[in-house]
Amino acid sequence: MIKFKELNTFLETLFEGEETVGGAARSAHSDYGVHRVESPEQVQRLNAFLNAFTQREFIEPKTAVAQLRHKFNTIGLDFDWNASSSLQDGNNTISLNRYGGTFGKSLQTPYAEFETTDGIKEYNNGKGLNLNLNLSNGEDGLYKLEAKIVESKE
Repeated sequence: MIKFKELNTFLETLFEGEETVGGAARSAHSDYGVHRVESPEQVQRLNAFLNAFTQREFIEPKTAVAQLRHKFNTIGLDFDWNASSSLQDGNNTISLNRYGGTFGKSLQTPYAEFETTDGIKEYNNGKGLNLNLNLSNGEDGLYKLEAKIVESKE
């Protein structure tokens, strides 16, 4: 049976000049987790994804936003969007939440009330996040969509 050191040496000679065990090529070692939107670096990564996603034009912008919601759901982020939601030409602002937000009671909540949050503000120094969408209709009938995550003004 071949030992790991022998296999590693063999692979290093086979792929000379390339790192074969981990290193910078593996994102699992360098990624803090894009669901941790309280980190500016992770928001920057999400905005890079949004920039890449919106580099094309769309026939139906509502479908593009639904696709964005699906992609966000895979990393634990969500926003209110359904078949009856609409987009206006120009700027649209949609508030984000993490893992559907929170619902329940804290020690400060009055007896007959419940507390709901977006799951972001309590970890981000009281600041929520919004998804800003800028929609414009081109001359060829296709829609151009620009998207960016920004801190809410509240």
